[in-house]
Amino acid sequence: MEKLKNNKGIIALLFFMIFACVAFGQSTIVSGMVVDSKTGEPLPFVNITSTHKNNHLGTISDVNGEYTLRSEGKLDTLVFQFVGYQTVQKAVKPYKTQRLNVKMKAASTQLQETKVVAQKEKYSRKNNPAVILMQNVQAHKKDNHITSKPFYYYRSHDKIELSLLGLNDSLKQNKAFKKTAFLFDNLQESEFDERKYLPIYFMENIYDNHYRQKPECLKTMLIGQQTLQVAKFIEPQTVDFIINDIFGDVNIYDNSIRILSNDLVSPLSAYGTRFYQFFITDTLEYKGDSCIVLAFNPANMRDIGFSGKLWVIKDSTYAVKKAFLDFPKKSSINYINNLSINQEYQRIGGQLCMVQNKTVLDGNFFGVDIYGKKQTFYSSYEFNKDMGDKFYFNNDVTTRIAGCNKRSTTWWEDNRVEPLTQSEINIYDMPAKLSKFKGFKAFTNTLTALVTDYLEFGKVDYGPVENTVSWNNIEGLRLRVGGKTNVNMDNHWFLNGFVAYGTKDKKFKYNAEVMYNFADKLYHQWEFPVHLLTLGVEHNTDIPGHKLLMGTYDRFFLSFARGELDMMVMDTRYYMEYWRETMSQFSTKIKLEYKTEYAMPNTALAKYWSNTLHIPNINVELRYAKNEQFYQSQKNRLTMNSTTPIYTLNYTYVPKIFDAEYSIHKLKATVQKRWFLLNFGYLDLTLEGGKVFGRAAYPLLFVHQANQNWAYQDESFNLMNYFEFVSDCYAKVIINYNFNGFIFNRIPLIKHLNLREVFAVKAVWGGVAGKNQPEKNPDLIPFACYDPQDGGMLKTYYLNNGPYIEANVGIDNIFKFLRLDYVRRFTYLDNPHISKWGIRFRFRLTF
Repeated sequence: MEKLKNNKGIIALLFFMIFACVAFGQSTIVSGMVVDSKTGEPLPFVNITSTHKNNHLGTISDVNGEYTLRSEGKLDTLVFQFVGYQTVQKAVKPYKTQRLNVKMKAASTQLQETKVVAQKEKYSRKNNPAVILMQNVQAHKKDNHITSKPFYYYRSHDKIELSLLGLNDSLKQNKAFKKTAFLFDNLQESEFDERKYLPIYFMENIYDNHYRQKPECLKTMLIGQQTLQVAKFIEPQTVDFIINDIFGDVNIYDNSIRILSNDLVSPLSAYGTRFYQFFITDTLEYKGDSCIVLAFNPANMRDIGFSGKLWVIKDSTYAVKKAFLDFPKKSSINYINNLSINQEYQRIGGQLCMVQNKTVLDGNFFGVDIYGKKQTFYSSYEFNKDMGDKFYFNNDVTTRIAGCNKRSTTWWEDNRVEPLTQSEINIYDMPAKLSKFKGFKAFTNTLTALVTDYLEFGKVDYGPVENTVSWNNIEGLRLRVGGKTNVNMDNHWFLNGFVAYGTKDKKFKYNAEVMYNFADKLYHQWEFPVHLLTLGVEHNTDIPGHKLLMGTYDRFFLSFARGELDMMVMDTRYYMEYWRETMSQFSTKIKLEYKTEYAMPNTALAKYWSNTLHIPNINVELRYAKNEQFYQSQKNRLTMNSTTPIYTLNYTYVPKIFDAEYSIHKLKATVQKRWFLLNFGYLDLTLEGGKVFGRAAYPLLFVHQANQNWAYQDESFNLMNYFEFVSDCYAKVIINYNFNGFIFNRIPLIKHLNLREVFAVKAVWGGVAGKNQPEKNPDLIPFACYDPQDGGMLKTYYLNNGPYIEANVGIDNIFKFLRLDYVRRFTYLDNPHISKWGIRFRFRLTF
């Protein structure tokens, strides 16, 4: 449930803000399938060319025999060539979109009435000229890659466009679009087929990029950014992260290529000749260089990898002049029907440099056809430009130059690498036209509510909506009304709070906060980078040890839980928090708090915990997440595929003042990291440790994170009960591994289901020193026990008999959105009312 809810933003972004595009010029588009004339079997990697007025155009058929060739001008004839087959020539209708299917006959010769027919041979890497050529390309990769230079600089210009696909001109006649018929005046045509698309989102970024080889550092400075601002349901920073996660930053000279939330094996990787099969298909002149054309595809067509071709310069450099990549039709990537990547390289100052990178895709997200395009243009290359140690040291991640999103029209005209097309100019004009329609505003407000979980009413937002109704066996039906002010009232001062009531415990709960932002905000007070001061008071229930990545425990979908919830406490807190983030993604939180805490009546805790704890405390949290990308919805953030470590250090001091019974220091450190392991999937690792210095009752110690919900949680122990284990010193490790279908893709029949294997191992070692054990210290709060008729055994334990361990194996990507896990507990099996095993589920959308 957790990730499904928050990935709604990705889907909503893709079909949200409807506005128009402009007419395109006359084009000739030919697509079709090439097959064996006798067997009807598709022929992959057929070389398809056309020459008209010395303009050489070409492509190859993919692994399913499909091809598409587009020309902005006239085409006369297409020539189809394939080793072992007769050459075929087909006439083309100029300035038309057409489908041209071709049957090719196998070449044969007559020798004394014996027919010899070319047949397909089993692929072999040994003594294969294509493999030998690729090994030379890989061996020279370091010399040909721009990182061989001690220093370099270049400017890059991104143009990102997202569109609705499969529209037609008849929509203009639809009564529902009567007032906005202008949107459909100039539909564009897909590069993959004859379907038309309508742009709905456009973004531009301009970067200055500085590289130093030793010590290695790439400093990327975002100097200009502009995007459509039709609604405030998702901020540009998150849009930028989502776009990067989908389209990636493709460079074939890297060992892996990040695209569609995956790290794919590059054909130039050292592992490339093992993962891919290579074929020499042609030798031709391309922009002044004689090139050998290499076609390739994954050895296992269901693995997540590329098909395509490389133009390798026919000299001792073995440099790649041009690259074309796409996905095999049988690839297990979700939602994507077609994808193509085209890269162009050019010699600049003796170095082969990328000058253009174009990625185009189309897909279907639960019935909505999407078309996306990202074009990056490169210019102004300079080499041996040393900016000095201080320049590189102070900027190790993307830096957003102040005012980068407030550039003038003149600035953009002067600094773009590639001018805007008329279509792109018209896209920027659409929001002003659409904002005049009341229906459009209602539409955007509805989508904003779905994505952010808040309903906007002028200057006030109601929400979170999902927290309005929930239930548990202590509070009964929990009804909550909450909201906050928004930037329509003020972009520095904000109010936030809620009132809740339980029908069973008959108690009111509440929260009230006043916040001050030190920087102007366009969307909400928690926009990155945060610089926020908060004063607040809260009287609310809590479940110690139950922490969530997104939101709070009183959400509707988290009300479905296993077992009884009888370890709940009531907190009253008065607090002041200062939260500051930097663009380098280092954050500091400092909180001063006075809290009182007691056990809720009618719980097992209340029978043993009769007094109220007074807990004044100072908390400092430091977090460093270099290059972290995240999806953000209001205050909630979800990390997206970060491969650099995330470090968190948390320190709490509880002084013995204001009636406090105990004085302690608490220290906790956490490291999280993801590794992509080529086509073997990816692994997430979390290491955590904590220590309490001093003497205190067990509610002030570390309560280990449990989960009694039926939904699987990566960060929790899913078979541990709430408040089951406490420690004053502990170490924890969590390993989550996703094979990405590496095993299932090799099993007959099952491989067609695109299932993915997952497993996890979780363990925590810990203990409680004698000074903090209640059975040795009568003045400390004793552990709660079950009722005598229910065994009378303890409900809370130490980890003195070894670590708590659980593991799970599961199947992910069921119906493209469901994950099911079998979870098994291996230790502390004699504890009462525990589950030794269970089935857990999770909804999530991934490529």
